[in-house]
Amino acid sequence: MTGQLTLVTGGAKSGKSVFAEQRLSDDDRICYIATGVMTAPDPEMQLRIKTHQQRRSDKWTTEERYEDVAGFIRAHQFDGYLLDDATMLITNRFYQMMLAQADKQGKPLDDVIERMGRDEIAQVGDVIFNDWDEIVAALRETDQSMFIVTNEVGLGIVPATKQTRILRDLYGQVNQRLAQAADHVYFVISGLPQKLK
Repeated sequence: MTGQLTLVTGGAKSGKSVFAEQRLSDDDRICYIATGVMTAPDPEMQLRIKTHQQRRSDKWTTEERYEDVAGFIRAHQFDGYLLDDATMLITNRFYQMMLAQADKQGKPLDDVIERMGRDEIAQVGDVIFNDWDEIVAALRETDQSMFIVTNEVGLGIVPATKQTRILRDLYGQVNQRLAQAADHVYFVISGLPQKLK
């Protein structure tokens, strides 16, 4: 399955991560790219991370990162990658850019996001889309395979706040781009994977 990109999407606690993990061999040199990087103490997040770690093979390598994933792929060679998850990578990159703007403007983060216009939102989107285009390009260039786990966020109600609407739109747009680029796409519902592509 060299050079294959597989997208696994589904709702929260749908079983998508378990499904993706089971598709990879415990004996292969797999790199698990964990995008849920801890930047502040969070007991609930720590428990989630520990649960994920306990499910993984001891032979796998774990790389905690949400920045320059493409550069990491180009610098390494593994039998396969599992990136879990795309949604968290997008969230971390979004808030990284927003915090930089808040520092630059000397304003609270919420105010900066609330005042964002269409062009500013589009610019942030372009940076995030480019990140993902680079990841796909790096996989193709190095002929490496990856499973990307992502949340399907478009099935619920419209979020109440501007920042959650911006993020919801970014998640959906990235998911569409990844689904187009992927060789295989699965939608996991209640632990049952449905092959879409």
